[in-house]
Amino acid sequence: MKFAVKENDIQAAAVESSKRRRLKYSPTAATNSDEVIPSLKMTGASVCFPMEKPGKPRGEDAHFISTKYQTIGVADGVGGWAKLGIDAGKYSRQLMMNSVRSLRRLPRCAGGVNPKRVLQHAYKRTTAQGSSTACIVTLSGDKLRAANVGDSGFLVIRNGGVVYRSPTQQRGFNCPYQLGIGKDNPSICDEIEFSVKSGDVVVAGTDGLFDNVGESEVVEIITKTCRDGDLNRQVSYLANIALYNSMDAYTEETPFSIASRKAGRPHKGGKRDDITVIIARIE
Repeated sequence: MKFAVKENDIQAAAVESSKRRRLKYSPTAATNSDEVIPSLKMTGASVCFPMEKPGKPRGEDAHFISTKYQTIGVADGVGGWAKLGIDAGKYSRQLMMNSVRSLRRLPRCAGGVNPKRVLQHAYKRTTAQGSSTACIVTLSGDKLRAANVGDSGFLVIRNGGVVYRSPTQQRGFNCPYQLGIGKDNPSICDEIEFSVKSGDVVVAGTDGLFDNVGESEVVEIITKTCRDGDLNRQVSYLANIALYNSMDAYTEETPFSIASRKAGRPHKGGKRDDITVIIARIE
């Protein structure tokens, strides 16, 4: 199945992933299932839990997995636009849809996919109102390359520990950099290159994941669920932990509550939000 360019069709789950999983919530995934055989290969699975909001059944997150281009992406529409009657989820979905189109249309350089160029190309063609964070990660040879804007991001797990985590871009507490008309543009993105090895695990997500599950808990979950090699079980388990933590109003220690205290805005429990998680194994 080819990637559909219609707005409604971006809800279709990834072709390859859909053969391996049956997730109830995956409203914004898209992929290309052509086989690629690089020196290392990235195989991924994803899940998205939209937060229940009146008039926004699809939430404000979007993501994609492209097997052919060995690239994954996540985006989080900025919810503040709702005060103006604007659904920022339309922006994030269009941005990710245009990113997949850009993967197909842009010429590949010697180093493989250039994630910043993909983001620039997609940004120029995104016309929806609103704004969004964005993180695009690609594998070329033994190099993981990424372009990141805002507080979505990824981490790399190796031998039971985090060996890399993408930095967060924000102007202040809970105020991330964001792509959009009248907002930031891809020139301010963090460009990342990191050497990976077979057996590494990449965990990418929106802040709905990283605000509710700390690094050590992510590592523990990945380690506990990696024995059978079932990426679908791993990503479902991790996303459900994030969902549970987001609704826990009593725990003192979530990444969001810790950051809130540091910012002088005490907050108990997790943060209710859309939750998008991609887990990709390098092999």
